Amino acid sequence: MILSPVETNLEISARVTQADVLVVDVTTNTVQALQTMRELTYKRPVLALVNAGQSLDALKAGAKGAIRRDSKAKAIAAAIHALHEGLAVVDPTVLTSMASAKPVLVGDLMTPGTTVENDTLTKRENEVLVLLADGLSNKEIAARLSISEHTAKFHVNSILQKMNAQKRVEAVVRAAKMGLINL
Repeated sequence: MILSPVETNLEISARVTQADVLVVDVTTNTVQALQTMRELTYKRPVLALVNAGQSLDALKAGAKGAIRRDSKAKAIAAAIHALHEGLAVVDPTVLTSMASAKPVLVGDLMTPGTTVENDTLTKRENEVLVLLADGLSNKEIAARLSISEHTAKFHVNSILQKMNAQKRVEAVVRAAKMGLINL
């Protein structure tokens, strides 16, 4: 089932439909489609059909996949199947354009509606994240990195905010699911 916010009410369709994957054309009325995707609280993955330059916005809005609107039917079907199996999907032409862009954390691809608030983790925050995964306290992180305990606490809080996590463990789990760290 392909939904377009111009033709149907996406929110109602997402809640009522029995589809395993929602396919949303964000090329028409893009602002409304992305806003609605951000606000939805549903348990189904969304595949966004996009034009050039819209993929990252769709992923940030909660889509688990983004492929070009002009993709062949076989490619769309494969993307729907992959999303149904719990994978994330991005069209290869989109990856090429994203490769030259600034790296961005899109969010926890395993939990619907979870997004990273800020663009990226800094190099130091990545180091702190690895130490968080080892279960170190702020004091131990500070000692290991030769920084003050206050600075360690600042980095931990920044990671929690960027990972949209309430607890250290939650940030570590999300980072592991996103492939940022290995447990």
